[in-house]
Amino acid sequence: MPNDRVWGPVLLQVADSLKDFDLDPSTQPDDELYDDIIFAAAHQHSVENFTERADPELSDVAELVDRRLGSGWLAGASLRSPQSKFSEPTELRPVRVSNPSGSWAAVDKPEGAFWTSSFLPGLRSAWERLEAGEFSQHDRPLMRFDFALGPDDEVWTIRDVDDYAELVRRHPRRVTRDTVGIDWAALRHDVTAVTLSAAGLARAQNVRVATPYGVAQLSGWDAESTAWLRLPASASLTAMPVRAR
Repeated sequence: MPNDRVWGPVLLQVADSLKDFDLDPSTQPDDELYDDIIFAAAHQHSVENFTERADPELSDVAELVDRRLGSGWLAGASLRSPQSKFSEPTELRPVRVSNPSGSWAAVDKPEGAFWTSSFLPGLRSAWERLEAGEFSQHDRPLMRFDFALGPDDEVWTIRDVDDYAELVRRHPRRVTRDTVGIDWAALRHDVTAVTLSAAGLARAQNVRVATPYGVAQLSGWDAESTAWLRLPASASLTAMPVRAR
């Protein structure tokens, strides 16, 4: 495998951490490797340059991580019910999706979406670590989101850069003269939900992608998560039992 391959910054940070601790990604349980991905994604806030690059010293480990992301829970083969959600309020409300605006215009995630995360194999929410760090002062209860997709419901899963780039090409949204993102307001008419799998988080977040409309970059998702652009008719939200900490 050539050592000049360009890798996403999240995946490279995972490779760097595993190399430091002499850990083999092929033997890491899904939930432990996912925690490494979450930790790696958080580095976007502490380093000046958090973009894709080649790194010959980490390329071999990065390749092993990339292979590992192709199987198990991390791959995100399909969106499964139930999903998890830390939420106040605790009842479902109509979803009204719009494009990011103001200072958030360059962050490619939809405003007004209904956000959920999958349960890890150990039944921990994939959002739990971020909830503890970013929203601990709100003490939001953990909810269970149940749904059944109908024949007109399409879920788009981002597992790599190409999956993200295809959404941009289908529904481009001008951000600046040279940059572009997803037109979420238009996409909601075609797609029920967009899922960023753990593999997609590692491979695609903060990677600059050349498109016919300008450079696109997925950013700000930070965890395996699903942005619901509209809710299935069968959707329901119920409280989860309180777990001992």
